[in-house]
Amino acid sequence: MKRKGMFVLVVSSVALAGCSSGSNHTSSTPTTTSTSTSTTNAQPTAQSLRRAVRSALRSNDKLSGVVLWANRIPAEAMRSTRGPALVALRSAAAQRRSKHLRIRTVSSSLEILAIKLDPSYATATAVIRSRQVVRPYRAGRPLGRSVKLDERARVELHRLGSEETFVVWRVVGLR
Repeated sequence: MKRKGMFVLVVSSVALAGCSSGSNHTSSTPTTTSTSTSTTNAQPTAQSLRRAVRSALRSNDKLSGVVLWANRIPAEAMRSTRGPALVALRSAAAQRRSKHLRIRTVSSSLEILAIKLDPSYATATAVIRSRQVVRPYRAGRPLGRSVKLDERARVELHRLGSEETFVVWRVVGLR
């Protein structure tokens, strides 16, 4: 029964962290700046907005991995996650912190199954599948074995103004 209880605790901790987690390594992406000679404001295309949705989902995935291990929300979290999703991340981190529990992501794979843009382009909905191997730690020591997770979730994203930027707003786990 003790092993089953630990499994439930790990699964619920990971699920509360946003239904996905990132890898333990960070990648640095060079920033490029381009200038346009056109004076008209070009409307973003559906394709560019889908790329922005994918970018927000990947950023949220990395953020979730950081929060699982550190149990703290980094300052740059609002770049990819806001609203109820950020509240849930904070709550899950506080709960794990109170139990002195940390979750290390051994491996992670995020698959974006579908993206649906709202006709107004103000919101988007995505269905994701996150496959992970995680290992719980308490007081610096591993608890039991690594746990394999295969989770699906529906993610609601909101666009920031007229920019080509989306943020994860709400995450709902699917069966």
